[in-house]
Amino acid sequence: MLMNSAVLADYGRIESRRTPLPAVAEDELLVRVLATGICGSDLATFRGAHPYKTAPTVLGHELCGTVERAAGGFAAGDLVCAAAYSHCGSCAMCRQGRTNLCGDKRNLCHLGWDGSFAEYVTLRPNMAFKLPAGTEPVLGALVEPLSIAVHAVNLAGPAQGRTLRVIGAGNIGLGCLIAARRLGYGRVICSDLGPEKGLRATALGADGYLDVLADGAGAAGAASEADVVMVASSHPGAVDEAVRAVRPGGTVVVVSFFDRPPTVAVNALVGKEVQVVGSSLSTAEDFRAVISWLAEGTIDPMPMVTHRFDLSDADAAMRLMAAGEPATGKIIITPRGDA
Repeated sequence: MLMNSAVLADYGRIESRRTPLPAVAEDELLVRVLATGICGSDLATFRGAHPYKTAPTVLGHELCGTVERAAGGFAAGDLVCAAAYSHCGSCAMCRQGRTNLCGDKRNLCHLGWDGSFAEYVTLRPNMAFKLPAGTEPVLGALVEPLSIAVHAVNLAGPAQGRTLRVIGAGNIGLGCLIAARRLGYGRVICSDLGPEKGLRATALGADGYLDVLADGAGAAGAASEADVVMVASSHPGAVDEAVRAVRPGGTVVVVSFFDRPPTVAVNALVGKEVQVVGSSLSTAEDFRAVISWLAEGTIDPMPMVTHRFDLSDADAAMRLMAAGEPATGKIIITPRGDA
């Protein structure tokens, strides 16, 4: 049996192909993909800049789908989302529940494990999470990137009464905004380039937006120092910007990856006694939090989504993301037009 797939045939080129259904091991799920998002790591792989994912492969790990072949406590027909990796379950980090730091995890879109830019994908049960029946598939596809943001914001400690600044109003930055609002931060400010990103940030609950291109942008309320600053941008000066923006004794959480080493004014960091924390991926606890918030209706991440493409147009979707236009937010691919 064949299915439709969007194959990264070579760097900078995605082709629509008819490919065999993936082989499914006895302890694996076969999932029919309903919606899948494009992540920054997909773009890095497309450009040939990812540290370990290479062409040819099928990209995609932000997904929502229905179980076609059951395993591991899941039933056929279950609606699921998934982490980007399957952890080993036995190493020291896994035993502590810190599965994101597993040293023996396997990743989608790597070593022959094709991702979700296809009609079907295989998953291991320990990376899959059941969604409430009737969940909008696009919302289901947003759970994984939102879990990354929840994990990062939680690393900064208690939220109540504190102020938070998010540097970078892309998809992970907006996810940090959503998480910070839901977790109870008193004030959340976002900063980025241009007014379009500010409109999305405001729609998602930001108290202010700092357009770093605009004159007098500090009038948006972002001039004061924040208790916590999230670095969700990979421009070389982002960490320095965060150190300037955080209060003495505050916390900087770095959730973005950098193509080249960023500049860091270490003396300023030391002088302000800033705590700098790195954030990597997410855990089951983070997934459960996002899923419960969606079920409660206490978050609405839909303003993140600006474009939807059919699977056959995956190359155009990726090129749109690569263009980096400020009006482009989260891009969703729908393999069968289900979402």
